[in-house]
Amino acid sequence: MLFRNVFAFALVSVAFANPFVKRQGTNTNAQILPPLDALESNVSVVIPEIQFLQDSHQANDSSIGAQIDMLIAAWNATATALSGIAPSIGSNTTTPTNNDLAVSLGDSLSKVTSGLSAITPAIVPDISTLLASLDGPIAATVDAFNATAPAQSVTFVHILMLDARQFFADENMTQTLTALGF
Repeated sequence: MLFRNVFAFALVSVAFANPFVKRQGTNTNAQILPPLDALESNVSVVIPEIQFLQDSHQANDSSIGAQIDMLIAAWNATATALSGIAPSIGSNTTTPTNNDLAVSLGDSLSKVTSGLSAITPAIVPDISTLLASLDGPIAATVDAFNATAPAQSVTFVHILMLDARQFFADENMTQTLTALGF
């Protein structure tokens, strides 16, 4: 009886001890960075447009909704691209480094949080629904990044997002918070 209990415990502990994909033996950082750079480029176009719409008093459900749709498409494209790349063992010396990957993703996340944080329901009544639709694609991208990028990169993104955490929490973007480890 004791043997069965010990065996069952050992079997369960092995099943839960290694839930992550094993890292391969090569550095795929060079394949991971281009989708992250494309995302950063898209975010760098859309967020200023959102800020312009707000500054020029043209922000409404329709105008901001169209911009959010572009962000959703960019985040979804990045998640799909990252999902097709083998996990990387990474490098701290070969460019792009693990930190280069983390900074690229962190920059996109930071721009989204800072660019959307000033939009309130008084300006865009449907902003909560729009942000809820953005939550899943951002979380999917972070999850794909977590599976593909070297493990050290994930920790660095988490540290970079400590300040942005409040925005995601305030906007009830729970999927993104979970993907970021909060």
